[in-house]
Amino acid sequence: MQRHLETFLQLDELGERFPEFQPTFPFPGEYIDSFHRGLAETPLQDGILVQVAKPGSAKIIPGFLRRADALKIYELAYFAAGDILEIGIFQGLSGTILARATRNSGKPERRIVSVDLNPLRLAQTFLTLASQGLLAGREFRHGDAAGVVRKLARQGRQFGFSFIDHSHAYQPVLEVCQELPKVIAPGGFCLFHDYNDERNREPGNDAYKVYQAVADGLPSPMFTFCGVYGCTALYQRTN
Repeated sequence: MQRHLETFLQLDELGERFPEFQPTFPFPGEYIDSFHRGLAETPLQDGILVQVAKPGSAKIIPGFLRRADALKIYELAYFAAGDILEIGIFQGLSGTILARATRNSGKPERRIVSVDLNPLRLAQTFLTLASQGLLAGREFRHGDAAGVVRKLARQGRQFGFSFIDHSHAYQPVLEVCQELPKVIAPGGFCLFHDYNDERNREPGNDAYKVYQAVADGLPSPMFTFCGVYGCTALYQRTN
């Protein structure tokens, strides 16, 4: 298992560079499989991934993922040792990648729990996944992210991987970070979207403070930095 400590960014470096995808898990070849390769080859618009719902389909799933983000999400979901927790769903772009990784990994028993405060987004994501036949093993939870995570903890749920993309603001991200130790299993991973975004370092921009919330809220040394890929940052629970 590889960590890429050289990719760590100081606050004043955010948005200055976007590290390319590098593998955390060992696998032969440059890509895990044909879908992973497809994420590396699909067109970009202004640096943002354009994800096609099905091979040969013209349907585009709206979203805001850099190529390295998408490749990392797929890898971590593919190799996740346990269920997957998706916090923030928009219209199903990351959810599609998570579902395809789970299916392609040959571990259909793993479940994906998707959380969002917006019921319309939940409905849209449900339809997006249903149109691709990707609803197997899916759970949808409506509510405040930190509150839902607390409820999952009370239910004894544990996850091998979580993708966090529900908010850019300090408090909502901080609150989730403080709850993650209750649900991320030892050895599990957390991938934070929009961590490497220059808006996080703008003094008057309270709408973007992901970097600061992760630094303040994710317990150390329980969670260890593993790398920055695109605009995401990866941490692993090591104890």
